[in-house]
Order: sequence, then C-alpha cells, then structure tokens
Amino acid sequence: MKHTLKKLPDSIVELEVVLDHDEFLNYWQPVYDAALSGVHLKGFRPGTAPKDMAEKAVDKEKVFSEAANKAIRDSLQEINEENDWQLIDQPKVEVLESEKGLKFKATLTIFPEVKIGNYGKIVKRVISDKKEAVITSEELEKSINWVLGSRAKIVKANHEAKKGDLVEVEFSGSVDGKPLDGASGKSDQFILGEGKFIAGFEENIIGHKSGENLEFSVNFPKDYWKEDLRDKKVDFKVKVEEVFDRQLPELNDEFAKGLGKFETAEDLKKSIKDGIMKEKLEKEKEKNRLKIMEEIIKDSKIELPKVMVERTLDNLVAEYKAMVSPALKKLETDEEVKKRLEDKARSSVASNLVLYQIAKDQKLEPSQEEVEKETNAFLSNSHFSRDPQIDPQKVYDYSYGIVQNRKVFEYLESLK
Repeated sequence: MKHTLKKLPDSIVELEVVLDHDEFLNYWQPVYDAALSGVHLKGFRPGTAPKDMAEKAVDKEKVFSEAANKAIRDSLQEINEENDWQLIDQPKVEVLESEKGLKFKATLTIFPEVKIGNYGKIVKRVISDKKEAVITSEELEKSINWVLGSRAKIVKANHEAKKGDLVEVEFSGSVDGKPLDGASGKSDQFILGEGKFIAGFEENIIGHKSGENLEFSVNFPKDYWKEDLRDKKVDFKVKVEEVFDRQLPELNDEFAKGLGKFETAEDLKKSIKDGIMKEKLEKEKEKNRLKIMEEIIKDSKIELPKVMVERTLDNLVAEYKAMVSPALKKLETDEEVKKRLEDKARSSVASNLVLYQIAKDQKLEPSQEEVEKETNAFLSNSHFSRDPQIDPQKVYDYSYGIVQNRKVFEYLESLK
C-alpha cells in the first residue's frame, strides 16, 4: 500500500491511497469466492452448478463494494496507527480507480495538535493579581433582608406602589403598533426595585395604585441581547392589578430559632456572613480559573476543528432552548441563537483542548474511585435519578471529564 497525505486547515488531512492489483486481490478474492459458493441456480445443488454459469450469477458490483470497504477500513486504520491520529469525525471516502487495484481519496478530521504556552508563568501572574475577598456592610444587609423577605407577611395595600412593594400587573408590549412576542404577561408578580424587567419599566409602576391603567414607552438598550430590539422604543400597556406591603419580621433570637438551626440572631448573622464569604471565594476562584484559561489559550497554538465547534454549538443551543420559556423561544430564530452562542462554543472547545493537553502531558488521570464518586453525586440529583433515558456510559464519561478538569486546575493552582 502506498499513500500520500496533505494537511489542510481545521485539522483536516487529505489522503490518497493506492493498493496495487495483488494487494487488492487479497480482499477481492475471498469475497468473490464466498459469493460464488453461495450461488443458487435452479436444477443444481448449492456449489454444483457449472463455474461459468455460477460466475455469471455473481453480483460483481456487490463483491467489489464489500471488498473495497474492507480494504479502505484496514488501510485507514493502518495509516491512523502509523501516524498516531485520533479521528473525530467519519472519514469521507471517494474511490478514484478500480481497474488495476484500488485507488481512493479519504478526507479525515483528526484530533488537533495543541501547543501549550508557558502556563506556569501565566498562573503565577494571574494569581498574584488576586484580590482579597471583603464583605461590605451593604452586602451583609442585603443578604439579611433577603432572608427576612423570604418570611415576609404579604398584605394588600391601598397606597401608591413604592420600591420594595410586591406588585401584580398585567401588561403587553408593542413596537410600531405591532404586538411584541414575549413582551406580555398576566398576573405577573414581582418586587419593585429588584430589576426583573427592562430598565425603565418598573420605574413607571412606582407611584400608582391598584386598578390603575398605564401607558408608557421604554427604550431598549443599544447592547440588548436581541439585535432587532436594540435601541428600539417599546410601547407598554399596563394594568396595576394589586399592590402589596411586604411586612418584614424583626431580626431577633426568636426569628433565628424559627429557622431551625440557630440559637441567636448573631448565630444567623454569622452563618449569612460565612455563606457570603464562601460564595465570594468560589466566584474569585472561578474568575481566576477563567482568566488563567483565557491567557493560556492566547499563549498557545490551537487549531479548532470545525466539527468540534459545530457539535459544541449544537449542544449549547439545545441547552438554551431547554431552559428558556416558550415565549422567549419565539423571540429568536435558531440561527440567531447560534450566532449569539458561536463565540462561546469556540471558547469552550479551546478550553477543553487545553485542559486535555495539560492532563495528557502531566498524566493527570482520574482514578476509578474518583470518577464513581462524581458519577454518584451526579445521579443523586432527583431529576436525573428518575430519568430512564440516562445513558450510564455518557454519565461516566461526563464525570471523568469533570474530575480530570478539576485535577488540571488544582495542578495549575499549585504552581503559584
């Protein structure tokens, strides 16, 4: 067997492979003999028909196709092993010649080569810039008020709506007189001032009582996520159905005990403060990891195979569509969603390739016990544990990746 190869962009390799007559005959002859022995002609027992009659009955195109498929499979496997390639997509094969043997062209997409930059230096620089986590009095007060708000007593109010009140509204939005999909709601409740709606919407509710009908316009931001609404004026019709006072309980020892695991209000405050600090430290760690990965990618040479980006993009789109409401789905076409998520897909592929390469270089392989622990944690989720369509192998592979990535980041952070 002889072959020539040409490397193309997107981790694509184009091969031209030639098997001479004798090489291809080793594949063709057994298939032909099997087909010949299987010929059934009327009036003859299997295998007893005259050879010239039996040969005419053999489907030679089928024989060639079967022999060629096996020859192509074996040839590509041999070339892959010789070059230590890992295919990430089905080869595209075209037979070029079949008269004096077999000649074919194959287009392969292989796992890309990743040349990692000086990540030790990058890690030290990023971590040296790490900011110390500090909890402000405003953050603590906001979290305490959230806890108190979760136990608030809701009472109908006769006064005008103000920040902090719970309001119930019915609304509809339109652009240039045409109803806007997704910009309507019935009996929608929210707390004024929390910013659930587009900037400007809640401000127009403030100062109005139950039963009032309002009409106002809001200019959507120039950087709004949906392109055709950027910098657009949206007209709203709103009915304020109800305004409610939220009567917060007093933060005292009795309230703290009522939550079940605290003896005093100070115990509750300390727990809230510890929770804020834990969240801040986790966010800072995640922020640093993202920065480390971003800088390593910049300092590395990576070719992103188109097929990898497309698969990742399809997964991101599917995840997005599974999370959003039917009303939001109507606001964007699949192509618009893909366009918006394309950079994220490319970044995700680049990150995964870097993590994989570092894990390979440093031999950071998860143990079976670690993967099983992660798998069990995943399956302990009540939603997944009840899903009969969950593929155990896919869960195991997913868990393997999670553990391996964690090991890589722990290794990188140890370089500081």
